[in-house]
Amino acid sequence: MGILAKNGKGNIPGIRAKLVMEWESEEKAEDILRSIAADNYEFVKCHREGKSIICESSANRAATLLHTLDDLISCVLVADEVYRST
Repeated sequence: MGILAKNGKGNIPGIRAKLVMEWESEEKAEDILRSIAADNYEFVKCHREGKSIICESSANRAATLLHTLDDLISCVLVADEVYRST
């Protein structure tokens, strides 16, 4: 049996993810980063490097990490939409 059970509830110890998002300007990247600062807490650590936002997260289960990243991406999409509308 592999790491993931057929029902998708496998446990991958120490699974990690790094998400790099690039924006058209450093100003926009900083604004987006400030917008998601509330999410930049215990489960996700984000910082800006130039026009990029780098977010890193880890979890004990793949499903937990996927849920965290899904929430983060949703918040980034909302922040981007608000930025575009101002």
